[in-house]
Amino acid sequence: MPSVQRFLSGRNNLVRDAVLAASSVRPSTAIERIAAQRTGGGRVRLAGAYTGHEAAQVDVEIVAAGGIPRASVPQFVGVGNGQLDVLSVDGAAPLQGLTLSLVDLGIPTEHARLDARQVQIRAKVAGAAGNDIRITVEPQLTRTLTAWALLADWSAGTAVQAGSQWDFGGLPLSAQGDVDPDSPRIQFGFDPQVYRPWRQYKDGAWQFGLSPALERTQPKGTAVYAVTGGYKITVTDGVALEVYGDVAASQPAVVTFYDLLTALQASALVEVAGVVAVDRAINGQAAIDVPLRTSAWLMAMGGKVQLQGVSVPAAAPTQTVTVRCMNADVIGAERWSVVGDVSGTLAVATTGIPYESAAARFTVPAIDPAAVGSGEWSFKYEPVTRDAGKGVPSVCVRPFKFGRNAKARTVTFRYQRRPPADCKCSDMPAIRVSDECLGIFDEGVDMPPAVQTRLVSLMEWRSGFLGTNIALEAGETPNSAQVKSDSGDVRLVNNCIGNVLVPALQEVYENADALAAWDAAVVLFKADWTAYAAKDDAGGNLSTLGDMLNQKYEAKMDVCRAKAGIYPKKSDSSGGDAGGCWTDHGGTHWWADVSGYYLPAFSNEPYISSRRNTDTGEAYSTMEFGFGFVVACPERVEEGDTLSLTISQVDGERPYQVGDESVLQTVAAGPAWMAGGVDGTDVQTWRVVGSASGMLPDYLVPTDGTAVPVYAQVGVDLQLAPGGIPFVLGDVFSLAIEAGQYRWRRDGGAWSALTDIPAAGADVLADGLTVHFDAGAAPSFAPGDAYGFDVHQPWAVSHVRDALASMWGWAGSDANMVIDLGSVQDLGAVALARYELPEGAAVAVELSDDALTWSAPLAMDVSRAVSVRFGVLQARYVRVSVADAPGGSIGWIWAGQPLATDHHASTCQRRRRWAVGRGSGLNPAGLYAGAGDGWSLAWSLGNETASRLLENDVQQLVALLDWAQETDEPLLFSPNYLHTRDASLVRFGNDALDVDDKHQFQPDGAEHRVLSAALELEPVFA
Repeated sequence: MPSVQRFLSGRNNLVRDAVLAASSVRPSTAIERIAAQRTGGGRVRLAGAYTGHEAAQVDVEIVAAGGIPRASVPQFVGVGNGQLDVLSVDGAAPLQGLTLSLVDLGIPTEHARLDARQVQIRAKVAGAAGNDIRITVEPQLTRTLTAWALLADWSAGTAVQAGSQWDFGGLPLSAQGDVDPDSPRIQFGFDPQVYRPWRQYKDGAWQFGLSPALERTQPKGTAVYAVTGGYKITVTDGVALEVYGDVAASQPAVVTFYDLLTALQASALVEVAGVVAVDRAINGQAAIDVPLRTSAWLMAMGGKVQLQGVSVPAAAPTQTVTVRCMNADVIGAERWSVVGDVSGTLAVATTGIPYESAAARFTVPAIDPAAVGSGEWSFKYEPVTRDAGKGVPSVCVRPFKFGRNAKARTVTFRYQRRPPADCKCSDMPAIRVSDECLGIFDEGVDMPPAVQTRLVSLMEWRSGFLGTNIALEAGETPNSAQVKSDSGDVRLVNNCIGNVLVPALQEVYENADALAAWDAAVVLFKADWTAYAAKDDAGGNLSTLGDMLNQKYEAKMDVCRAKAGIYPKKSDSSGGDAGGCWTDHGGTHWWADVSGYYLPAFSNEPYISSRRNTDTGEAYSTMEFGFGFVVACPERVEEGDTLSLTISQVDGERPYQVGDESVLQTVAAGPAWMAGGVDGTDVQTWRVVGSASGMLPDYLVPTDGTAVPVYAQVGVDLQLAPGGIPFVLGDVFSLAIEAGQYRWRRDGGAWSALTDIPAAGADVLADGLTVHFDAGAAPSFAPGDAYGFDVHQPWAVSHVRDALASMWGWAGSDANMVIDLGSVQDLGAVALARYELPEGAAVAVELSDDALTWSAPLAMDVSRAVSVRFGVLQARYVRVSVADAPGGSIGWIWAGQPLATDHHASTCQRRRRWAVGRGSGLNPAGLYAGAGDGWSLAWSLGNETASRLLENDVQQLVALLDWAQETDEPLLFSPNYLHTRDASLVRFGNDALDVDDKHQFQPDGAEHRVLSAALELEPVFA
């Protein structure tokens, strides 16, 4: 009777050579290309969920060039990184190459923009119209002189200074390095840049700096000013006007750059491109003033003379303005030439009088001389020759005083008859002297419009007035004419216009209030003369008091001057007293300066050196000298007598000398204009040429962000997709319209029929496989191109033939496999191993001789690692059915006659083993990998009647061991066929088998051998 132990080995497994038929196999996508022989630029690949029951090898070959037209992959040569997409190819499209070349970039539409530090202010509407937008920044700052000045130069390249002399009130930086918003704002001297001083404690000392960093080097001695106030911002395109920061209009103040950028977010004209943030870091948007400067500014000031109240008009040009003393005769009223590199020669400046021009504003400060009233002088009286017996007067100078403008000179006064009172050149009109002939005509100087319009109106009125007061009439002889005029009226009108109204207009035209007062005075002047406009043939006004009329209007002109900030002229323009310093004492004679430089003196009257203004006739003191002209016996003075005064030396130093100068350097500015706005075409032109079709219509591609159109010609639809790197001229795309045919085979079998490569590039083969023809550079495919693929099936049906780790997996939750053993076979057991089934799965085995009639199902216990059913069975067909096992798999199916020795083993010991990997050291951690049951078997010689091995047993065991070692295949061992739950999957633990014979292998007949052996069976962990 055989033993109770059973060995189920692959050597005895009838399934190994049976025909297997499964209901399904789990699909596989494991496809590997193993060979490619090609000349085309495309590629062939297999894809899909392979449902074949076994792995396969597939070959695909390109055979012919004909077929359905399709496009190769467009190839690009150039700079841009856009792409050309082929949307479709018509079935009738000609086979040819297509080339697209960029021949015209077009003109892109651009936003006008203005770079401002780390952001960009740009026009909201793209195009050239944005170039009309301008931003004007009007500083509305208040400067207050502080108690600080630079004790040393501060170079623009020095960011941080050390030492308390650089402390200008800045507050400490925050822990994040931010400028405190309460730090003061300061300016250095006349530099327009506003700074925020800050401090930080570093390396054991305070360090001082500015936000923004110092822009221009500031010299030692530069005063520091505290600054308050903000900026008024105007944005306009010439039509719309936007104002920000106008606090007088209750608008939020604009002080920092952040304030400006925030305010502009409400603009309909501009927008801010870039990040706008409350950045209080040094140089951050909230730590600097508005950085735009749109008005001219003073860059430098030098020279011997220190000007006061210097400022620069907003429209001043970039130039050097030189203010040079050209006349120092009168201390405190020195005259200064003002010349700009661009502005040319400007109006003369006078010491002590605020000067204003389009180039600069300033005042030359009046400085008292170092000493006044001392020096050396003498006089000499020389009478003319008299008749014998006539006496001479006694003439002396007492006292004599030096004025503040005294200088060394000799003056001679001659006693002579004075002209009659009604004969004054000041009443005569000025005679025109050509500036051009004198070389002082400046073609580049235009008359200001405010002056020109008023002069045109006044001169037209004067022309009409003189036209009615001067006429030609018939003379006393035939064919002769005589002039009739109201000469007195003409003289008075010309005198007032030429000497009063016009000079005043030239002085005040830059002030609106003064111009309004001037206009009112002219209206009154014209009204005064309206009643006398017509000629009355009476010769006109013969009055000698015409200067009184001048005084009336001179007083109105002084009002205009005062409104313009100009000191009025001295009253009594007739020159009667030079402001109380010189007086015309009347009489028939006076002492006249033989040179005509000074006004006459009078006997026994005080005399102050005085002159008369050559343009206005006004008398003024030269402040050089004064004396008492004492004449005893004045009746003895005769015409021709002279008195000479000589000043030989003057003590003291004059505050200004001719040639002294101050130099101003101004930098022009103006509204910040947007620039770069362009009305573009926004279209690229691609030239398209077909190798067969020739020149095709151009492809016009928009570049303004609008959708790119589809190019449809010669049966091909293309669409260009621009990329991040723009295209440049000469960039080229090329592609081909091509076709091809292919064939395929599986596992080296027969080739399929020729098939056109589909237009879509994909075709169905079999068992879920599809072949894909991916186009490449032309030609994509060429006859002779060949590809080989391994289609792997990890769930193949054949995997159940052995006990190795591979498995059969099915699709869905239920499956079955029919095993055809070829003929009816005696079966001693059916077993399953190496399966992975979900909980609740059920497996049953059915038997049949004809595959039509099946036995009752044998339920397999799959709750353990192996499942075996022993019995006396017979069948040709074995059907294994699986239910409720989605995702499950079975690795080994065994059917056949198990090996059983004649006697059972004398010892059969079970050993539970765990696959645990452990580290080193004390109490190492372990990594669990599985568990299993191993067995130790021995057939002992101590009781050979109950436990021994026969020769046949050994032969079968050795054959079983050889098989296991050769195939490395586990086997199923059951220690007792009546207790199948003890069965386990095992491997032989040793690579050797020792067999002992009680008779030391001496019997002549092998049947007489009494053999013993021991087997170690190691578990297969699961």
